[in-house]
Amino acid sequence: MPENKALVAICLGHAQAEKAIAELTRLGFDVKNLSVFRKAYLGEEEFVGLYTAGERLLARGGAAAFWERLWALLGDGGFFLVPGIGPVVLAGPFVHTLAATVDDGVAVGSLSALGAAIYSLGIPRVRILSHKIGIMAGQCAVVALGSPELVAKAKTALVAVHGVIDCDHTAADVTEKEER
Repeated sequence: MPENKALVAICLGHAQAEKAIAELTRLGFDVKNLSVFRKAYLGEEEFVGLYTAGERLLARGGAAAFWERLWALLGDGGFFLVPGIGPVVLAGPFVHTLAATVDDGVAVGSLSALGAAIYSLGIPRVRILSHKIGIMAGQCAVVALGSPELVAKAKTALVAVHGVIDCDHTAADVTEKEER
């Protein structure tokens, strides 16, 4: 069985991220292998909150409905304060990737914990700065894990989705040694 590969797509906003998730599920991705994360904007006048009610993760603030839909669909959720970026909200299994990166104290050169988590998926280091800039600008990142063929097919499909402005994936023919 081939090892899963990763795709990271940067979307202009919530609506485009939801379109990307819909396209990925249409292509055959299991929702358990999809994640979304975005910088949380904390305005002086806007209350933002994340909390649990029973086994559900709930949100308050301007993007509450978006995050609650994603947490219901993708499962896991999280909120991290990332140095150099600020507050980041996540949905899906990438929460665990970021948490493990923080727990393990993984440092990859000058990359933040978020950059190191993206790098751990196999995304080339030279592309991570572009993703960080998008996240800092308030764009959404969509992460998908799947077979090399499915990930390559998804990249082609996502660049046609309006609002997906950047898309990288781990190449099936690039070894880990070559990427470093």
